[in-house]
Amino acid sequence: MSETTLKDSELAELRRRLDAIDDAIIDLAAERQSIVATISDHKLKTSTPLRHYEREAEVIARGKARAESHGLSPRLAREILETLIHHSLENQETRKLVSSDHGTGQRALVIGGMGRMGGWTARFLDTVGFDVNVADVSPEPGEFRRVDDWEPHVGDYDLVVVAVTLRPSNEILLRLAELKPRGLIFDIGSLKSPMRSGLNALAAAGCKVCSVHPMFGPGDIGLSGRHILFVDVGNTQAMEEARALFAHTAAECVDLSLDEHDEVMAWVLGLSHMVNLAFAGAIDRSGEAVPLLRQISSSTFNAQLKVAAQVVSENPHLYFEIQKGNDKTGQVLTQFKAVLDDLHRAVEDNDEQAFAETMTSANRRIRDS
Repeated sequence: MSETTLKDSELAELRRRLDAIDDAIIDLAAERQSIVATISDHKLKTSTPLRHYEREAEVIARGKARAESHGLSPRLAREILETLIHHSLENQETRKLVSSDHGTGQRALVIGGMGRMGGWTARFLDTVGFDVNVADVSPEPGEFRRVDDWEPHVGDYDLVVVAVTLRPSNEILLRLAELKPRGLIFDIGSLKSPMRSGLNALAAAGCKVCSVHPMFGPGDIGLSGRHILFVDVGNTQAMEEARALFAHTAAECVDLSLDEHDEVMAWVLGLSHMVNLAFAGAIDRSGEAVPLLRQISSSTFNAQLKVAAQVVSENPHLYFEIQKGNDKTGQVLTQFKAVLDDLHRAVEDNDEQAFAETMTSANRRIRDS
């Protein structure tokens, strides 16, 4: 079998052609974004929703068909187009937020505004027009005006957001219930059980209070495809005002009760965190070198490793609070351990039928949900 080799000049020419193609791809992406900006202006003027799901599906289907006609993977076309659509939505969302001026003339205080999610909240509120102040024990400088002693001035704000870690959040909520500020109040904690008494105290004091849970990290740009949970503690006006803050985004907003929130979080956070912590911990204890595993591993392993690496890079004390602070998590983890034991037993006992039934049942439930 003969092999074709390229001369240095031929290889250089091919690389020049690749560079030209790459430049053209970027130029076309920029042209696409310019067209999207024009469409975005139209949507702003006509109050048209940011997302058009049928149009997105049409674009992706057409792209996949065109890729196949060129002998390319439809998956490649889908990934490229989904990325372009995602960035288009981000740009449209930012333009819509800036133009909304939702918070113009209003003041917001973010308690814990120097933290990661507190900082995200402060920047978001600034984008929609609020005059934002932050209160935080951190000595680090920030982009917003600091308020060292917020208690005497809390009544001056139209919005107060509690963005500190879970343990001190309830104390702050209880103190706010004593101060009875006039503005909307909500926390952004990932669990609500530890703050139940504080939230209930605010409701009993007649304050405009609800609870919010942004289901994304502070590094995420754009809210398209993201979920924001709104937890009702008995004040309809508070829920309406909190939801209105995000009305100009492409986020999916979901209303829950206090009990529903933590029951769902036991699965969404408690189980998923524990699975990834156990996965990463097993690798750690095995003594195997992660770079070597990456070289010889499967796509499934690499995908799992990527998620696990993100989990173990987070604040371990916060992750412990998420496990310990939710009184629903114990039941979920007991079920997880029972399934793991069943699978282990099936392998040890050479019970292929039991192993297969577990997989088949899980596939059916996840596929149909």
